[in-house]
Amino acid sequence: MKIGEVIRKYRKEKQMTQEELADYLGITSSAVNKWENGYSLPDISLLAPIARVFGITTDTLLSYKEELTEAEIARIMEQFTEKAMAGDYDALFSWALGMLQEYPNCDELAINILPGLDGYKIILGVAETGTYDEYIQKAYRRLLKSPKSDVVKNAAVFLFHGYMNQKEYDEAEKILSYIPERESEHKMLRALLYRRRGESDAAYQAYERMILEGYEKINVAFTGIFELASDIGDVERRDLMIEKQEELARILEMGRYHEIYLRLYPALEQRDKETSIYLLQELVQGIRNARDYRKSKLYAHLYADADLKENDIRGTAFMLKQSFGRDDAIGFLRGNPRFEQIMRELEQLCGQE
Repeated sequence: MKIGEVIRKYRKEKQMTQEELADYLGITSSAVNKWENGYSLPDISLLAPIARVFGITTDTLLSYKEELTEAEIARIMEQFTEKAMAGDYDALFSWALGMLQEYPNCDELAINILPGLDGYKIILGVAETGTYDEYIQKAYRRLLKSPKSDVVKNAAVFLFHGYMNQKEYDEAEKILSYIPERESEHKMLRALLYRRRGESDAAYQAYERMILEGYEKINVAFTGIFELASDIGDVERRDLMIEKQEELARILEMGRYHEIYLRLYPALEQRDKETSIYLLQELVQGIRNARDYRKSKLYAHLYADADLKENDIRGTAFMLKQSFGRDDAIGFLRGNPRFEQIMRELEQLCGQE
């Protein structure tokens, strides 16, 4: 926001006329009018008095720390696109540079404009990009110091790809440190780095691990929707989640336990003895075979990491045994010889070494 716009904004907030502001400052109202319409600027000696009149700092008056709203950034980016479509990259770059200089502290504006400048170099077929590349890279590096984590992450992603395109893999790896390792973006970029370096086994492992982690996240989402639909009696959506969860587990070869465990809940709710016992038997067998997914070709490079230890099987069996022991929904099965046999098998799985 230009200084004239700031003066108009705060003058109106104070419910002052241009004449009243002029009287406070000992100047003419026409001078105030020229400021507000962008025809002239206040003398530097008037900056502090103007700020005192409005009860703001000179930094605020000069928009030194101003943050643009999302709507304002969106409008600027619309202008950016219009200028880009004119096909003159030099003019586009100069205009964008002016906007970044006008709002030097708005990191969100920078992280929107810089990728556009990067992309339009290619789209518009700019032959000599060296000067532009140097500026853009330096600007991204400045954004790595932003207090806003999303800005830092996005700047790091663009820098990473820039270094990858230049085959500067060591620099690309350094940039990865700006993206938390737990985030999927880091994992995807790490896998790409392994692949470009020719480290095939490491790349396979990274991608295969992403499949397993992706399954876990989607599984949590499906289960959450299933439970929500069950809570509100949305049977159609509940059954859809059962179907999709089974398909997901089968496609990713996660084993019988993961394929069918959601089917148990409606069977118990309907007090369907035969189906419930069948599913319980399948679940117990699924626990026994829980390590089989590591034999899948999908996870051929992860067998060491994905190997399910005995304690993991015991833990799952213990969880089921405890749940079956106290869940009222399963009470109608207690005393049934087949159910009691299932409980004994779970007990054996809990105690196996």
